[in-house]
Amino acid sequence: MAEHDSIPPNAQDPLWRGVDLSGITAVLGPAGGQLLQALAQQAAAVGSGCVLAIGYELEPLTQILPLADELPIAVLNARIRQLPLAEGSVDLLVMNGTLRQVPLRHLETMLQEIWRVLAPGGQLRVADIIEPSQEPHAEAWRVRNELVVKLGAALERPVANYVNLRDAAAALASVGFEELAVTILPGMPLTDAWLEATHSAIEAMASRVGDPTVRRAIIERDLPRLAAAYRQGDQRAAERFVLRGRKIGDLALSMEAAFTEQDLVDDDDDDDDG
Repeated sequence: MAEHDSIPPNAQDPLWRGVDLSGITAVLGPAGGQLLQALAQQAAAVGSGCVLAIGYELEPLTQILPLADELPIAVLNARIRQLPLAEGSVDLLVMNGTLRQVPLRHLETMLQEIWRVLAPGGQLRVADIIEPSQEPHAEAWRVRNELVVKLGAALERPVANYVNLRDAAAALASVGFEELAVTILPGMPLTDAWLEATHSAIEAMASRVGDPTVRRAIIERDLPRLAAAYRQGDQRAAERFVLRGRKIGDLALSMEAAFTEQDLVDDDDDDDDG
């Protein structure tokens, strides 16, 4: 299990502690918690099961803790490539905006770990975003991605802008997942609030860039270019997808949920700092 010493003392009670994993849904990358809450409400309605919110970053997990006081949610601080769960213990696993954070060289290892914890017949749902198209409505998002890449290089930080859907599907198939299917959903409309938040986040990160030439270029040239692209109007984020797969077998519980594929992607927080 990952380092629980990093969790504040008052957060210890809701942490995962050897719960009965019959009827378990695991959510990797709980983001804002809306999807997590919807799943947990369904688990509570049937009177059994538990939803595990799994992540390595502490802040998103602590934001979920109030939900755990009212709903069957357990919070688990762990790396997704090394899940401290028993083999065959999860019936439904949802990756919510986290696949793009997995380097391609680690993708198969991560999927093998998901395969290990899923019960035979268990289902996988992967929700994330793809590379923006070349359509005019994606111009602001393309500029945003270019800025994230530039900042990542300047700050020597990894960048996770989108998922190569073809590679992801091939990796699922190579691990053994069956009944693969994908749904593509339109990107969300960009708003003035998005532009303001993105501008602020990029400006804050640019202030940490050591090279003054790069810093000035981002602030004086790239940020105005982002604003100009947005003001073209009718700008949208990159398209989103839900990729589905099933582990062979028939021991998993029926985990048909009332959430829609739109619910899966609506909860994904678009981090502007890469």
